[in-house]
Amino acid sequence: MSALLGSGAGVFVGALAFYGALRQAQAARRAADVAARSAGQAAETAAQATQHATERAAHAAYGQWRHASRRDAALAFALAADEAVDTATDLENGYNNATQDSEEAAYRAMWRTLAVVEAEGPDQLFRRARSIAGSVQILSEHALTLHLEVADGSAERRQAGVPHDPEHAMLLNRLVRARQEFRAAVRCYLHDPETPLPDLSWPDEWNYEGPYAVIGPGVRR
Repeated sequence: MSALLGSGAGVFVGALAFYGALRQAQAARRAADVAARSAGQAAETAAQATQHATERAAHAAYGQWRHASRRDAALAFALAADEAVDTATDLENGYNNATQDSEEAAYRAMWRTLAVVEAEGPDQLFRRARSIAGSVQILSEHALTLHLEVADGSAERRQAGVPHDPEHAMLLNRLVRARQEFRAAVRCYLHDPETPLPDLSWPDEWNYEGPYAVIGPGVRR
């Protein structure tokens, strides 16, 4: 009897030990599963954070490139417009050995840079540049016409000290103001691209109907 009881107690103790070991194994497996899920979630979170950081960096780099492209286009147009104005003025007055070819080259270069401003944007800068180009076109047309008339003896150049006629003087004044405001608009845009630019304070030259009116963008009579 004692032997039987001892044997039964041994079995019970063994069963308890097996059950305890089983519970420990299950607990260890659950802990391992939790650790694996946590590691997977951490890895996924890290991957998402890396992806977001990469996307933000790419977006910022693209924004900087876009901003620089627009800046370069606007500045190239401003310089080309200045050159076209100076060359047309020289041709009109017979300064600096200006020729019809040099005036037309500067004129075409201005329109090429305007096309880049149109492609790059923003529209606020393009509208200002287009208005300047329209004024330069009128000035260029007048200078070329006078140059050809002087060449064939049907006209004479304006003498030094003699004022321009009112329409021509108004055009020149508008050009000076337009070029100044274009530069101010470019500076404003470069400082903060999101800032709305003020409206044009001069007439759009495409609606100009004075004696120096032209056919259309980039077209000479």
